[in-house]
Formats: sequence, C-alpha cells, structure tokens
Amino acid sequence: MKRISLKKTSFFTAAFMLLSPAMGIADIGDVYVNGTNPTTIKVRSNGQAYTQIEPFGNLTIQARLNFDTGVVGTVKSWWAEPVMANGYGIATPVQGLGAYRQSKSYPAFSRPAFIGKNLVFSISSSNIRSGAVSMCNFQAGVLQGQGLSNEQIFGQDRYVKFDVWMVSSVDSTGAGSNYIQWQYRPAQALRVQCSKWQGTQIPTVGNDLMAPLQVNKATMQLKEIVTLGGTCKVATQTMIVTTQANAAIKYRFVHSGGKKSKVFTVKTKANKIAIVSRKWDVPNKPGIEQGWMQIVGVSPGFKSNKAQYSMRCKAKGPGGFAPNPKKPKVRIPLGGSGTLNN
Repeated sequence: MKRISLKKTSFFTAAFMLLSPAMGIADIGDVYVNGTNPTTIKVRSNGQAYTQIEPFGNLTIQARLNFDTGVVGTVKSWWAEPVMANGYGIATPVQGLGAYRQSKSYPAFSRPAFIGKNLVFSISSSNIRSGAVSMCNFQAGVLQGQGLSNEQIFGQDRYVKFDVWMVSSVDSTGAGSNYIQWQYRPAQALRVQCSKWQGTQIPTVGNDLMAPLQVNKATMQLKEIVTLGGTCKVATQTMIVTTQANAAIKYRFVHSGGKKSKVFTVKTKANKIAIVSRKWDVPNKPGIEQGWMQIVGVSPGFKSNKAQYSMRCKAKGPGGFAPNPKKPKVRIPLGGSGTLNN
C-alpha cells in the first residue's frame, strides 16, 4: 500500500511534495465526504442530563474516491473507510467504523489507470449513540461550571458536532506510484442537537394520522456506466423514506450544470418508502466528465444528497446531459419521458 490520506497534512509533507522534481509524474488521489443523511442527530434530555438519541435508523455517509495514475500506471487495489470523532470536548474517535471498509482489487489484465467511485456507507446508530450523548453532557458540564442552572441549560436547543472524514489507500503501479499526491480535504461536520427538555409528554391518539407528509431521508446512489463504444451513462436510484404509506411525492431532478427536469410523481409503498430509478446519458467531451445529480422535492420539500460522477469517456457522444442532443430527455426505464431545462 502506498499511502493513506488523513484528515490533516503536515506542513513538511506538503512542502516536500511541492519541491519534489518527480511531481510531474505523481499519482493524484482525492477522497472526501460529500454528505450525510441525516445532517443533524438529536439527543434527548430529562431536564437534568442528556440521556439518549432520537431514533433515526442508520447514518448514511456519502463519499467520493478519485485516483489517477496518468498514462504510465495502473491501479492494483484500493480501500476506503469513514472516520468520525467528537468535535466538541475531547476528540474521541468513534469506534467500530473499520467494519464498514470498502475495497476492491483488480486482476493484472484489467487494471484501470483511473478510478472514480461514489461510496455509500450505512452506519448503525449504535456506533455513534454514546459519542453524541457524551458530547451533549460534556457541554452541559461546562455550562454548569459557568454557573448556569438546569433550567437555563436544558431550556433551549444547543449544538455540538461530529467531525467526519475519509481514510483511503491505493496500491498502484508505474513511475508515479512512489510520489502519490493526496488532496487535502477538511472534515465535514455532522451536527448534533442537544434538544431542550420538553417536559412529560402525553401521547394523543390519532396525532400521527393528522400530521402532514414529511420526508425523513432521501438517499441517491449513482452507478457510472461506460459502454463498449466508449460513451458514458449514469444510472441513479433514490430511496425516499417518509412518514406515510400510499402518499404522493412530487419531485424533480437537478443536474450540476443547472438543468432541471419536469415534475414527476411517485407513491410510497406500505413501508412508507418510495424508490425512484432513472438512467441518463452524459456528454462526451475531451478529458474527464464530472458532475452530480440530485432529487429536489416539490411537495413536500426535501433534498437528496448530491450523487457525483467522474468518468473518462472516449467515443463521441451527445453534447448535453441527455440521451438526445437535439431534445434533451430524461430516460425513464419504467416508461415515460421528461426534459431537463436550463
């Protein structure tokens, strides 16, 4: 393994990389977190201490790994995993995330010179429960030391955070493999809300039936497709988790180039989840094609993560982000079509 990217890069390492005469043939790596779902974790209190997190299922971490060996090398294998640490008080790392590591090895006859991977990690809430609660209680202790009463401390929402970043390693061949340059990426903040004490709550029968439809989570996954002819496509699949079954959701697609699709409608199943699958053509221009796709809710309002792609396409293909360069249309495998508008 050649090098692992870290949360921080030392000044001396950076200076060596800048001064090294071999930088012209260095392999280039970049790995980073580009989103979490949910973006905020809530912690409950009893008016005297913080006790537990509000249930939310799993924490989804979206990340991106890019690695380019140029024209003189190939990638033998890679691995990547998320790292989390308390961002308030003592920077205690979250344990057990190494179990979520993703990796791949390539046989000698089909090793790529460039890899661009969208990575999705689904982290159990049990991994981060104690860290979230301890940070909130650490903050409460600081405030108590400043003379604040329990009423003052637990009478309002307060905020701390987790720091989230990626570590990765790539084993490559070629002249640049001894001079791997990893781009520095700062940690992304995952907000933790230390929720105010609401007092004793008495459940009311039927409240959940009268509540408006809400989207709890929308997670888009993207698969990059390079055809035998060299043209590029991407396939997206989005899971929309809501509060109601058999409910209509209106949404549209947004592309990093500024284009938007028409409004579509999908209904949730009995499990209160809707799945949306689409396939898109990507413009084939010289160099690496990069961009992202996202679903934005029209009714109710919500946003999925931005699913990124980065591909090297060879054959001449459409000039716009659509299957038809004359009339850009959304490809819908289940039937129907739409248009991405500027």
